Amino acid sequence: MTIAADLLPAWLVTAAWIVMALCVMSAAVRADWRALHAAPERYHLLYGGALACVVLWLMSVTAIAGLWLHLLGMTSMTLILGWRFAVLAGTAAILTYIWLIGETFAAIPVAWLLTVAIPATVTTLLVREVQRRWSRNLFVYVLGVGFGGGILCGLALALAGLGVLALSGQQEMVTSALENWPLIALMLFPEGFINGMVMTTLAVFYPDLVRTYEEVG
Repeated sequence: MTIAADLLPAWLVTAAWIVMALCVMSAAVRADWRALHAAPERYHLLYGGALACVVLWLMSVTAIAGLWLHLLGMTSMTLILGWRFAVLAGTAAILTYIWLIGETFAAIPVAWLLTVAIPATVTTLLVREVQRRWSRNLFVYVLGVGFGGGILCGLALALAGLGVLALSGQQEMVTSALENWPLIALMLFPEGFINGMVMTTLAVFYPDLVRTYEEVG
């Protein structure tokens, strides 16, 4: 989800910049770069994931003026790369996406928060719950984390987006979004399906490329 910069108050944009800077710096410093160098094929996943997200986000719908809705794909990115590398790849993707749609620089941090940080964090928390409750079960991983994670991220994004609009004083947009809630519901299944399909393929045929599947169990 991307919200036009002119709809956002300066204080919210500034706060989002601070959160974004801290998270990206933390991810860059704490990322396991040595493991990435040891498995060069993961570079293709890193760059390809960022590119795939940009393409997916460009297929957006403008249901309300100044508000772009699109599928995320961050569930798969996080499951494949882990939270830190997913945040870094997602940051590169959101910078490219904002530039391609012609939005201003000020739209970046809130779009990053909604499109990258929240889905990556929700997915990571879900994986940890699976690790705690279940063993290395392919069925649970694919349906519970891949398909279910995509839907859960979509719900979290919708709620966070409404919160951002409310904090921005865009009450008319909040009302309009609530009136058009079936549009969000229609996007939840495709989000879950795409992530579930990607993770099923990788977990079955290339499980060594899926970092979080290696960690489950």
